[in-house]
Amino acid sequence: MAAAAPPYSGSTRARPRRHPGDHIIAALAPHLRFADHLAHRIVCRSWRRSCRLIGRPPPLFPWLMLPPPAASGPAPDPGTQQRRVFYDIPGGRSYAYPVPASYRYVASRGGWLVLAASDPPRRLVVLNPITAMRLVVSWPFGEDPTEGFHAVLTASLADPACFLAVATDRLVKYCRPTLGGGDWATLRAPGFRYDTACSDLVSVGTMVYLMDERRKLWRADLDAAEPKVERRDTAFVLPPGERWRHYLVESLGHVLLVISDDHHKRIGLYRLNWDARLWVRMPASGLGDGVLLLGRGCSAAVPASAAAGRLPGTVLVVRQPWRSTFVHMGLNFCGDGGGEQPWFWTESRLGAGLDNDQLVMRKTVPQRPGKFTTGDSFWFFPAIDQSDCP
Repeated sequence: MAAAAPPYSGSTRARPRRHPGDHIIAALAPHLRFADHLAHRIVCRSWRRSCRLIGRPPPLFPWLMLPPPAASGPAPDPGTQQRRVFYDIPGGRSYAYPVPASYRYVASRGGWLVLAASDPPRRLVVLNPITAMRLVVSWPFGEDPTEGFHAVLTASLADPACFLAVATDRLVKYCRPTLGGGDWATLRAPGFRYDTACSDLVSVGTMVYLMDERRKLWRADLDAAEPKVERRDTAFVLPPGERWRHYLVESLGHVLLVISDDHHKRIGLYRLNWDARLWVRMPASGLGDGVLLLGRGCSAAVPASAAAGRLPGTVLVVRQPWRSTFVHMGLNFCGDGGGEQPWFWTESRLGAGLDNDQLVMRKTVPQRPGKFTTGDSFWFFPAIDQSDCP
């Protein structure tokens, strides 16, 4: 006699079996912060499994990945694991996780860092520093780009909509990061010119947007059957006398452009209207209950409620001295030997626009003198994919 079919559950995915210890973790869950959740994961495999079942939503406000520590002896070999400090600004706590030394950070998304090897063999590494999971992706360029390149990860690696895209002069390359290394496809972006401080790359879903120093735009849907690059001339005139920095930010499905002077005292906010070929100027109120976090390869918009008392319209910009094509000596504090502590981010307020100076505060992190170099800092959203926790 044939057995009756099991009732349809609405999903073909089998439910995981529960272990005796799961109810303990479930009882503790309401009292655990995300950082506690991370600490409990390293107890044992069973605890990691239980943590995966109950889940723990990642914080809405990212951690700040600080520059590598100052070398007290010979430089570490390329690829050697080096502990990097991640600073939780609202919580005032620091965490340390290993990251390959001598690798250059280029992007982050959903708990993953994208790093570029600075020495042969050239390659990209997609790394979750919390779980130590990593994927090695082949180098997308035959030769190193003359000026450099931007990079963006469109989603977490567990998401089917995840693409890794890189952009340099007149060129966009993209792949799906996989254990096999990914196969790169190429799109042409005629007219695009890379600039370290004045061009940028952002994604909205699988659509990537690329902007150069003239504020002209290129975009392509990487998930289309045959991706094609579209171009819009959205250039507009800015006040003279400054070399303005540009940051692209995704917010609620919209592409925002933030323009700032190098000291982050004069800041303007614009929203893209692709069909009208316009950057529409936005007042501070247009951001709603939002705080902007800016940095090359790591910009984001977060709710003010997650920003430890910061008001809507606050703008935090990470310090990235090695991502500027020009040097402003007044901003380069080294913190070596009794001088000022190196600062890692500034805080400004959206105001009347580029003609209005805003209050700027340089923020430091408690440390010993000389502990950090003057390298770049980056925003990092800590997260754990379910697949990271077997």
